Amino acid sequence: MNLEIRKILMIKRNWKILFVAISQLIDLLAMISAGLVVFCLKRYSIIVIRTPDDVLLTGYVIFVITYITIAVMMGLYRGSFHLSLSLQNMIMGRAFILCVLVTLTIVSLINNLSIGRHALIAFLFTLPFFFVIGRIILRQINLFFQKRGYGVHNSLIVGYDQDAFKIFRRFTSFPELGYKIKGFIVREKNPSSSLQPQYTLAQFDEVIADEMIDRVFIPSADMVVNGYASLKKKGENHHIKLKILSPHAEELLKIARIYDIAGITLTTPPRYNVDAIKMFIKRVCDIVGSSVAIILFSPIFLLTIIAIYFESGRPFFFLQARASIKRGKQFDFIKFRSMVDNADQMKDELWGHNESDGALFKMKNDPRVTRIGSIIRKLSIDELPQLFNVLKGDMSLVGPRPLPLTDFETVNESDEFWETIQDRASVKPGMTGLWQVSGRSDIKFREMILLDLYYVENHSLLFDLEIMFETIPVVLFGKGAY
Repeated sequence: MNLEIRKILMIKRNWKILFVAISQLIDLLAMISAGLVVFCLKRYSIIVIRTPDDVLLTGYVIFVITYITIAVMMGLYRGSFHLSLSLQNMIMGRAFILCVLVTLTIVSLINNLSIGRHALIAFLFTLPFFFVIGRIILRQINLFFQKRGYGVHNSLIVGYDQDAFKIFRRFTSFPELGYKIKGFIVREKNPSSSLQPQYTLAQFDEVIADEMIDRVFIPSADMVVNGYASLKKKGENHHIKLKILSPHAEELLKIARIYDIAGITLTTPPRYNVDAIKMFIKRVCDIVGSSVAIILFSPIFLLTIIAIYFESGRPFFFLQARASIKRGKQFDFIKFRSMVDNADQMKDELWGHNESDGALFKMKNDPRVTRIGSIIRKLSIDELPQLFNVLKGDMSLVGPRPLPLTDFETVNESDEFWETIQDRASVKPGMTGLWQVSGRSDIKFREMILLDLYYVENHSLLFDLEIMFETIPVVLFGKGAY
């Protein structure tokens, strides 16, 4: 295979990553175009703009940096490959409005920096036009390259019922999603079905090789994780992604404010070099982020310790053995103590009042929680000591939620279930994650597991920034915290 073909194959394989960079470039060009319009209007005296050029340039640079940052945190670029044009415009509009407010605030705080009203109006009325044009061009670029095989995934659908037909119709109606359906995996072939071609599970290995399949979709009416062990094993053997896509899963992603029509992945082919680089970058960010946060929050640490001491004495911290999966690697999870000292012994007596789905113990009015404990729980202050877990390397700032070892024993799931979700432990558990920004204690056990599996497949620095951005209002308003 010559070098030119290798380059083409590499670009095709990494087209989505490249497309994120292209979408950022398109937005940057839109902002440059709007800025040039303002400078031209001033230079040729089309409108009266008395603001000095250096002031205009400073305000422009602040706006560009702010917008790119906010757009990244809102997931505009990470989702630009598969989001509809209308949805992209909606997210873009939210980012634009928030950026205007933040930029005006920053500019007002800088001495001798005042953007004239005429220049501001010209820029803010011109930029949305260039943004929309840029998104249309971006979509055409994507379609152009997809017709040539860039970012297109040869896929199979499991089953040929109504759910399978919905997925088939969706992917064929929206080719920009990048999924080309090559057939259906069925228990028994049905010649009268309009969904063709059909393959039995015994033909799975053959069709994977012949059609170069790299995606298999499971249309499930329920959020079923177990029951697909044989398919999962075959997917791992052939290094293909196995995805579950159901109405429940889609609703779950909407709750998490994640727009992804491609479902939740149960197994992902390893990419060792890419994963190693991602994990290294993630670890560096964890060390820097946790160190800075510990310094910034040190006054809160001190005040919380004093408050706990005066209400209920020592200990100030609560240590609990936790892990990501059953029989997985354990570590001591650190929190500020928010309950009475004998809380674990009281749990058995209160189990009949459990308000969760039976897998985890949750009570909105838990009598074990102290007065200070209810406050620090509502504000998520009890979670701050986990910054030391992050600094130590047991946890990450963003990742799946680690569970107490006792909760694994109360979860009534088969061994096949635990085998199916092993990927949950492929990244370090996190202080925050999709579970926390989607309702926390209001999310049930299996929903939490599916959200974690989605994060494991899609985790990146951009995605982590999105989740941390969404964590801020969750912490401020205490959504789902009890």
